[in-house]
Amino acid sequence: MKLLAWPLLFLSMVLSTFADAEPDKRPLVVAMPTMDDDPEHGIEHPLVLLVRDWGKKLNREIIVQRYPFKRSLMHAANGDVDFHFPLILDPQTSPADLPFAYSTSVVTKVNFVLYTREGHELDLDNLGQYNIATFSGHGKLFPFDVIEDHSIEGSLRKLQLGRIDGYIFADNGGDPALLELGLTGIHRQLYKVYDVHAVLAHGRKGGEVDQFITDAVNLQSVELQALAMVNQPYLDWQVGDEAIPALVHSGR
Repeated sequence: MKLLAWPLLFLSMVLSTFADAEPDKRPLVVAMPTMDDDPEHGIEHPLVLLVRDWGKKLNREIIVQRYPFKRSLMHAANGDVDFHFPLILDPQTSPADLPFAYSTSVVTKVNFVLYTREGHELDLDNLGQYNIATFSGHGKLFPFDVIEDHSIEGSLRKLQLGRIDGYIFADNGGDPALLELGLTGIHRQLYKVYDVHAVLAHGRKGGEVDQFITDAVNLQSVELQALAMVNQPYLDWQVGDEAIPALVHSGR
């Protein structure tokens, strides 16, 4: 009986080793914020398509769930989903003080643009002295007080009317809105390039899901990044120029 037990024990150890080495192939549930697309009719934002493409490249099923931004973030922090995407790295807050963890890898980079009225140049070293607005939820990104507004279009209209001195937001949101509104007399310039991460529960930092994100970043589609207007160099164009990037026109 003892001689028979040894081969069985050895076989059990070998099978256990292979089982441990086999990567987890369960579907990954990803929380993403509600965007200006139409998923019910098969029209999805390029950032959603980018995440779906991660699954295709790594042979992993991706289930995307949409929520209002803060709720999406909360689901990731609580571990209700595998991760949330996207979130700009907050340079003003220590990651240890946050209720969630940033992915190890930077997923993309995004250009934040300062929009001002032509002829009203602002002192970039002292922006705190002006009435500056940004989109809701992004106020902590700046080392000065800002107004958080819920409408890109509304903020740009306020800027043109002189009700605010400047508006700072990502070029992939602000630029298409600026052109769609047909506003003139608005000047744009680069404010800062921010790192964009996925968000996980603290216990998943460095784990299998975090590694999946790292692997996906190394394989992600250049074309889909361009469509989402992320990981792109800042282009210093102005309204009225003869050459405005085509992707800005099609961004909304």
